[in-house]
Amino acid sequence: MTAVYGLVRETRNPAAAMNAVRDKAAGRPGQDSRASSSSATGAVITWDPDDLPGALNRLLAAHPRHFSNPEEVPARPIPFRMHLMDADVPKPIQLHPRPDQALAGYVREQTRGVPLNAGNRNYKDRYAKFEVAVALTPLRVLSGERSREELRAIADGVDLPWLRALLTFRHEMPVHALLRMEPSEIVRALRETKAGMAGVTETEGAAADAASVFRRLEPLFPGDRGILIAICMNLLKLDPGQAMVTPAGCLHSYLSGQALVVMGLSDNALKAGLTTDYVDVAELQQVLDNGQPGPAPLEVERIDECQEHIPLWSEDLDLRRTVIHGGTASIPLERFTVVLAALGEAMVSVGDVSTYLEQGASMLYLGDPTTADVEGSAQLFSASRE
Repeated sequence: MTAVYGLVRETRNPAAAMNAVRDKAAGRPGQDSRASSSSATGAVITWDPDDLPGALNRLLAAHPRHFSNPEEVPARPIPFRMHLMDADVPKPIQLHPRPDQALAGYVREQTRGVPLNAGNRNYKDRYAKFEVAVALTPLRVLSGERSREELRAIADGVDLPWLRALLTFRHEMPVHALLRMEPSEIVRALRETKAGMAGVTETEGAAADAASVFRRLEPLFPGDRGILIAICMNLLKLDPGQAMVTPAGCLHSYLSGQALVVMGLSDNALKAGLTTDYVDVAELQQVLDNGQPGPAPLEVERIDECQEHIPLWSEDLDLRRTVIHGGTASIPLERFTVVLAALGEAMVSVGDVSTYLEQGASMLYLGDPTTADVEGSAQLFSASRE
């Protein structure tokens, strides 16, 4: 049993993956001579993360001898995406629907005949999406909604009349009311907020957090309702190596920093603010009807001096972080594994097949469970399905 690899550089170009397969079949050299050798018993191809499962199907068709029981490969063998996220510009505030909401929304829009690529389409598929982020640098994340007590402290500490008024309504949380605000009300609330934030000198506490959020967003998204929503959201601060999960149904946005993000295979995302994209206020109100689940930090388990284990949303999924400083380490590979170089660069070898990973590149392994040897100075993440 030998291994089949795929080497991806973030081209986001499915055509490039197909051309690489044709080049391989025609005997033409690949893009990176360091990625394979003539004595290799495995195969190294270029693939694209947006082209799954098509890339896997082509691998199986082109190299059937490399797989034991290829007919047992599931329709969604790698039920996640893994990529680097840089919040140099904060990401839109959005949420991913719960499983029941995703299925109902998809069926409803299909029945109405809304094209999948339409700008007003909310549900591109019938799946929920969970999201796990691991901080690579100090990371600030907006996630979920603050408690009434914290919001009241912000309203009083910053002097925000609009927030104080919204808190008098006990039948709903402020985010619901913010989504219904008329444009003139948003303008007035933002003007009040700018005046109030100018007087905040504290460096700690809920009011200080709200001021830092406003000062980060106001120059980038002038007039956006999302600034008001962001002030009402929890602000999480993660140090490098710390991890958190964003559950389905939870509003969230990455405010600053860099992270490794693993998420489920779904394109369902309802935008709420900090964006020029379509915002379906009525659908957001319905999805948020029963409140939001809160964000949750994840316990990172130390395996050895090089490796840590980070739990994902399913017991058959495994995420590991491997840090090497000019040395070597071993990474377990399950039948379907993606290895990504988040920082630095490394050579990854399985048997006599070696793949060079520069920063930002990733490798796809398909085969029987085995072990990869890595060498270099890098921070690597490996996500597997057992």
